[in-house]
Amino acid sequence: MRADPERVLHEFVPDPDEDELSSVVRGAAGGGEAPEAIVYDGEVLARPAGGERRPDEAAMSALPGSGRGREAPGRRSPTFRPDRNTSLEETLGYYAVFTPTVAPFKRVTGLDAVVQDAGGVPVLGIASPEGAPEPVGDRPATDGRARDRFWGNVILDFRRGDRVPFPAVAAEARVLSLETDPPVALRLERDRADNLYAIAPPGERGEVRAIFLMDAPRDYFAVREIPDAPVDALADEVFPLEQGVRRDALLFARELGLGAESTLRKALETLTDHFRAFREASGTLAERDTIFLDLARSMRGVCRHRVYAFVITAQALGIPARFAQNEAHAWAEVKLAGRGWMRIDLGGAANGLDARNAADRPVYRSRIPDPLPQPPAYRESYSQLRGAVTGFRPGEAGGTAGSALPGPAPGTGAGAGAGSAGATAASRATRGGATEEGSSDPLDAIFGPSEPLTPEPAPRPVRMSVAPREAEVYRGQTLTFQGLALDPDDGGVSGLRVEVLLQGPTERLLGVTVTRPDGSYRATVGVPPELPVGHYRLVVRTPGDEAHLPATAH
Repeated sequence: MRADPERVLHEFVPDPDEDELSSVVRGAAGGGEAPEAIVYDGEVLARPAGGERRPDEAAMSALPGSGRGREAPGRRSPTFRPDRNTSLEETLGYYAVFTPTVAPFKRVTGLDAVVQDAGGVPVLGIASPEGAPEPVGDRPATDGRARDRFWGNVILDFRRGDRVPFPAVAAEARVLSLETDPPVALRLERDRADNLYAIAPPGERGEVRAIFLMDAPRDYFAVREIPDAPVDALADEVFPLEQGVRRDALLFARELGLGAESTLRKALETLTDHFRAFREASGTLAERDTIFLDLARSMRGVCRHRVYAFVITAQALGIPARFAQNEAHAWAEVKLAGRGWMRIDLGGAANGLDARNAADRPVYRSRIPDPLPQPPAYRESYSQLRGAVTGFRPGEAGGTAGSALPGPAPGTGAGAGAGSAGATAASRATRGGATEEGSSDPLDAIFGPSEPLTPEPAPRPVRMSVAPREAEVYRGQTLTFQGLALDPDDGGVSGLRVEVLLQGPTERLLGVTVTRPDGSYRATVGVPPELPVGHYRLVVRTPGDEAHLPATAH
């Protein structure tokens, strides 16, 4: 019997690449429905299981952090205030919630604005904390950027409020599916600094486990090459700096050889090389100038000091930059024209990193080499999972967390188990709003005793508004405006000082008023007759008070 010459009996089929394999295994997640598994680095990662909170988990809480130093586990700090304690950190505790884990880069807080407090200290905050509805569901990426997928599994604690921070793997991360245990109709919001929030329905005041699928652009974790664009190509997207802060930052930038004539690549290479070379120093940084200049020039400090000074300098040069943080680490984010946000880790100094709930997870590593300088001290940093790093799956620590391959040399430019019965009972009790007297938390030995359920109130964020949004007024005439100062519960904040300024080539204070009992304010101010003709930004700000944080509207 003769074979048909037109018939192919055997045909070679090449092995599918990881993206193709992932599309086969993960199934559809359209409309928020979770797939059964995803694939990372050839490993099939099943959808996480639900259940009560385990001893190695920390819940995300509505109670904000202090805004000083590192964040408390599970809390979002609406501000960051710099400090002068540049000593070596103790062993840092980190709670993993993503698979593959992005440790130590779980994104809890993003801060994108620099404002001066009443004492003139530059404080980082959120320019527009108002949240917009965030869709849940699988959908094609409209920007053409390749994206990687991650499982998320986290406890949300609504006992202190119905708006809880929701963790992310990156800026511009998307939630493709979301389910809860017990079932709760959560909705998500996102603010302008890419902070995500979970909003509980009225009456929900317990702990809820959220199991979700998230994706993020691959080039957030590293890009192959920094574009040679003008350094200030996206300057219009930077929140306006106070004149004194901008002056100090540009002075420091010039000391590094940077200015308006620099390219974005030159600026990021120079800044990264400088701040990644920082070392810790015993004691307190001496007070010689402003805290920004002292930190930036000293080359001393841990992660938060490096990122604070980096972000202010970058913004002064016209680069959109953010301060990102969790309970263990802080890093910078910068926006690249046409590419979106990219993470820039500046390293840190600590005795070690102890990861909780990470022993059964692979570590995510970028497929793209880090294109920025890596001084020796940075290469051995805990943020690169080197040194005294514990809690990871065997073989995962000791590598490079930020990038799969080493970047250029400096100056070149180019074990989780189920909780005990007592812990389970305590977890159930929290749904009713209290923990049984005498119960203990196994994490106390690492992080110290947990705080009571009714802690001393922290200052609350304020949301400012101003109207009209646009106005035309002649020099020597008056301008009337009004607005509201609201707390997170949309209640009016009474008795707040409200300062009115015009920002342009120079900054002018036009007047001061105070909010009424319902949080409203209204004022009429004069426009100086000697003011140069041009376009100005009307800025309304409050320095806050003992119970409220600073806020700005423009």
